[in-house]
Amino acid sequence: MYMTEHESRIGLRTNTNTNIPLQFVNVKTTFSNLFCKTAITQTYLNSEPKPIEAVYTFPLSSRAVLLGLEVTIDERKLEGLIVEKKSAEEQYEEAISEGNSAIRLEQLQPGMYTMNVGNILAYEEVSISIIYAELCTWQGDSLRYILPTTIAPRYGNLEKAGLEAHQVPEHDIMSENRFQLEITIEGTLAQAELKSPSHNISISKSDKETIVLLACGEACMDRDFILNICQSQERKNSILIEHDSDGGYVALASFSPRLPAPEQVSPKSIKIVVDCSGSMNGDSITQARQALSDILKQLRPEDFFNLITFGNTSKTLFKQQVQANKANLTVARRILRSIEADMGGTDIQQALETTIQITGPSIPQDILLITDGEIWESDEIINTARKSGHRFFTVGVGSSVSESFVQQLADETSGACELVPPREQMASKIVRHFERIFLPQTQEVKINWPTAPKKIIPKNIRSIYDGDTLHAFAFFDEMPKGSVTLEMTLANGQTFSQSAAINSPINPVSDGLTPGPIARMAISRSLAEMKENEATRLAVQYQLMSPYTNFLVVAERTNEEKDGELPLLRKVPQMLAAGWSGAGSVVLESTPEHYEIPCFSRRSRQSELESEPDEVVLFSRRQTPEQAHKLRQQTTPAGFIQNCSQLHTKRFRQNLEIKTFDDLLGCNLPDRVLDAIEEISNELDSCPSENVIVLAFLLALSQSAASRIFSRKTLKAIRKAEKSLPADKTKRLVELFSDLLTEISEDDWGSGFAEEF
Repeated sequence: MYMTEHESRIGLRTNTNTNIPLQFVNVKTTFSNLFCKTAITQTYLNSEPKPIEAVYTFPLSSRAVLLGLEVTIDERKLEGLIVEKKSAEEQYEEAISEGNSAIRLEQLQPGMYTMNVGNILAYEEVSISIIYAELCTWQGDSLRYILPTTIAPRYGNLEKAGLEAHQVPEHDIMSENRFQLEITIEGTLAQAELKSPSHNISISKSDKETIVLLACGEACMDRDFILNICQSQERKNSILIEHDSDGGYVALASFSPRLPAPEQVSPKSIKIVVDCSGSMNGDSITQARQALSDILKQLRPEDFFNLITFGNTSKTLFKQQVQANKANLTVARRILRSIEADMGGTDIQQALETTIQITGPSIPQDILLITDGEIWESDEIINTARKSGHRFFTVGVGSSVSESFVQQLADETSGACELVPPREQMASKIVRHFERIFLPQTQEVKINWPTAPKKIIPKNIRSIYDGDTLHAFAFFDEMPKGSVTLEMTLANGQTFSQSAAINSPINPVSDGLTPGPIARMAISRSLAEMKENEATRLAVQYQLMSPYTNFLVVAERTNEEKDGELPLLRKVPQMLAAGWSGAGSVVLESTPEHYEIPCFSRRSRQSELESEPDEVVLFSRRQTPEQAHKLRQQTTPAGFIQNCSQLHTKRFRQNLEIKTFDDLLGCNLPDRVLDAIEEISNELDSCPSENVIVLAFLLALSQSAASRIFSRKTLKAIRKAEKSLPADKTKRLVELFSDLLTEISEDDWGSGFAEEF
């Protein structure tokens, strides 16, 4: 009875696996210009008669600076404190052994954390809110907000990565973790154009703010949520000031420089490295092929290039860098057609060592890396890249990219990173990378403050590119006044500068007694450059999560509450990232009516379509009978025909665009119906081609009572396609499929069949 009351109270569909304590996740985000603050609330429920310890390893944005941890146990509200890591471990274990409850949050790697929720009593609920801030960056006229939701399986040695057994993410294809989301956009961005390439969203605008919600209210945590905020404006430079805890001030300068395109661009030497490991199968390898195609189009005859594909091993197309002439590009395009995700594990280290050793002309060497970045041991790879003398321009592909790795690899080599989810256009991202590559590299970047600061972060500024954003911090004893100037010297000797006035009021978030978010973000960025003792001291002082500190909460229990037994370990599994390793496709296209049509590749007869209304779809046959039955109930013949019409309208030229089994599945044709269609076709003396079978089935539908549901354009295209084929090839099939339509039972094709036929 308790569970029913609980579900009624929270008003959400909870995780149906009773051994999974994570019930749901609620996310609330507020944008104020480039400053973004997010609160992620994880709700855990022990549905067992004995106490449990919930362990959940999860991702956050690589730019996240954790500001707080708030815990609610029944009616008790507690706040977390940053504690030195070893002390946090000891206090946590002591609390559990004494029968108390404890919560510990630990950073495993940049962008990856583990939450330990110890001693959740029988049928008890625990709510934990993680509050963090991040600074967003302009890329041209677009800002991007990313909310990672799942960790895809990774390649490498877990021991070298430093993970303990209970921290290793586990994946369960039957798990269904879900989240809600609300984004509030204030200030100058409130009227910006908003798009999400990952999810359906609803947008509500007023004069002061814009609210963004998930269109369906909630969604599965099987892909990153991405929101693109697009706005063309001249002034993108700003200065923010707040009090520091020592009585001084801290300033944040944000610049988005505009650099003129050079009149002449010297020859470039680019090594194109493509991840062909097994994890790239599906959407990611399709994206990689598109990226490679777009890259080859950008190369000029005077440029040099090479193509390296890798998995467990590496393959190099040419022995050395070659000119991008017609003959060499033709060879590369031939290879492009045969690229598959069939080279085993993601051994990026050996691939980069091979790539770095490839000889080329006596000009700077750049690397364009296309990968999902799903590896465990990143430090060694980044060190190799840093010492190589190459700039790395990374393209992260897939629905759950290891953002922290591809971003850090670019940052540490004075390159740049672009993330491209499955539903986003690749070409514009490749063009932006080539604009960066073709521009003269900045040799010196410095910021001149009106008053000499006592500390600046970062100490050394690497390259900055046209339209990107540079964030820099400075600490002062007195309030600085005047203007801040960014000065840039390019490799060709040209100099450029731009200024921003300090006229912002003191940030009201800071009370002058405790460190504010700007000060904490500044110190957080400097910790990696410090020795462990100094980094630990400052992390505790500024209450910052780091490799050396944890968030800790201890909730004491009464003697009556204590169970006397150690809690049972319950790990929260990850949902398998949509499209990962060929599990399916999440590529969708939108019609003018904003209804989204899934478009899939029918990779084998082992596949089955699983969807939720108005959500990106995971293509996987690994379903329970209950899930498959639910899918069939969701997809009625009328819904399928409407999808056909919308898909054809979207692609409409003159001819019928629905030609393959892929297209039928993409319009939500149940797998059992397609099985029946193929079975009938195979029984004929001469089995027709796939496009003939598809056309015959559509003809049978168009001649049934359901013809009224087709759009006029689609019916016209079906009739035109019919005339292009000999009648004897389709007539018998149409008759058989017409009989099939009268025989299909409700279990074969959802409820409502009798009414529609």
